[in-house]
Amino acid sequence: MEERGYIEVKVEGKVGNKPLKPEDVDIAEIKDIISDVESFLYPGRAEKAERPHISYKIEEGSAKHYFHLPISAIFLFNGLTGEIASRGTLDFLDFKRAQIIEKFQRKALEKNYEITFTNSLSEAKTLIINKDTKYVSVAANFIETELILYGKIDAEGGVNPNFHIETKEYGRLTISATVEQLLEGEKRLYKFYGIRVSGKQSLLDGKPDDLKLLNYIEYNPVFNRTELDLLIERATPNLSKITDVDAWLNQLRAGAYA
Repeated sequence: MEERGYIEVKVEGKVGNKPLKPEDVDIAEIKDIISDVESFLYPGRAEKAERPHISYKIEEGSAKHYFHLPISAIFLFNGLTGEIASRGTLDFLDFKRAQIIEKFQRKALEKNYEITFTNSLSEAKTLIINKDTKYVSVAANFIETELILYGKIDAEGGVNPNFHIETKEYGRLTISATVEQLLEGEKRLYKFYGIRVSGKQSLLDGKPDDLKLLNYIEYNPVFNRTELDLLIERATPNLSKITDVDAWLNQLRAGAYA
């Protein structure tokens, strides 16, 4: 059996005037960190399906997230994070890994956190991310876009005002908003709403990110079935000629925002 070790992701910051502790970390944040570390090591669907067993725990010392896994995975993690620190850029990474580091960078900026990455191979910190670092990808892997989303709003508020909406197309998304936008009109928590947002959209998988609320839209799920069937019938002959639907959609998006 292969030797095992650990990766540590340490998050330091404050909640109010007190240092961050494990009990301050919401389960949604824990879920995100677990998912992000897994995807950083195994970004592809096939890689995830064949990955080794990984165990997790959180400990004191601000909030220390420990991942126990085989040494080969730690060598990979050590090499990638060390190379990021050495180069000061994410452009050599594949899109998924670069996106994850950018996500950690945004969290550090938004919450004034310092996030350090270490592992059992060495006591040295292989990568440090804080409000002063600038680990962002220069390559154009996304486009600026506006979207209309429909879904159930299931959380809102926070130090940096935002709300979460559960959508059918993209799953659960976080939407930045102003305090005034959150307070205006009726209470929206646990209700279905349409929203118009601006942000970025991945050219690879179409997933939106860094979304900001523009305005709410009246939710009206009623539609004319006859009219919809007619439109589908008219469009089908042309759509059937498209051999690569994803490439076609990406071309449309790129042309719209060029």
